[in-house]
Amino acid sequence: MNASGENKKQAGREAAFMGAVTASITHEVQNVLAIIQQSAGLMGDLLHLSRKESLKSLGFRKGFQYHDKFSTLIAAMNEQVERGSNLSDGLNRLAHVPDSPAATSDLKNATGLLFSLIGRIARKRRIEFVLEPGDERQPLQAQCPPMQALMALYGVAQALIEALSGCVVRVVVGTAENGPVVDFLLPEGGAGSPPVVLPESLGGGEGAGGPVATTQADRIRLVFPPCPADAAGD
Repeated sequence: MNASGENKKQAGREAAFMGAVTASITHEVQNVLAIIQQSAGLMGDLLHLSRKESLKSLGFRKGFQYHDKFSTLIAAMNEQVERGSNLSDGLNRLAHVPDSPAATSDLKNATGLLFSLIGRIARKRRIEFVLEPGDERQPLQAQCPPMQALMALYGVAQALIEALSGCVVRVVVGTAENGPVVDFLLPEGGAGSPPVVLPESLGGGEGAGGPVATTQADRIRLVFPPCPADAAGD
């Protein structure tokens, strides 16, 4: 085997290792968050019981004087647990992507996953990516491996983060005459937006047949290869 082939095998082993370890850690994090959430729920139940007992005694039995403050803290804990759980779930899904042998990708799921993971990167430039709702019952498949689809989406998102600031970028997943597309709509219809420098390569796809990004007046359009008609009917 030549050096190039051995390097690819080594890269594959490294990706598999990182994916397996990351997936394992995210499961442990989910367990930690579940314990915190259960503990916060028990604290809330005890506070509620304390106030109930105080009301039943017509005020002769004093309730917990910090009831309202603790209730606020418990609500904040539950909110952060949900946030951490969503991040951990997204990271777990990402960790399993390299394991997937699939040659196709669900663009709606891939786009949602990406935005759940890069929120902090976007917030540093005060940018929010908003995925427009669609028919969730109808997945939009593209002839593109999941990791390549994620890398292509990230390439466009990163280019927008570097070019823009302080705005909302609406994202629409749909179809066009040339196949499945993900449209990143520029703020204010593109009026006054600085130029967006797209990466030369998207997702590591070499040669023809990979995702292609184009700049239009009001959007950056990422076009994916369509699935063959015979495969769609299986």
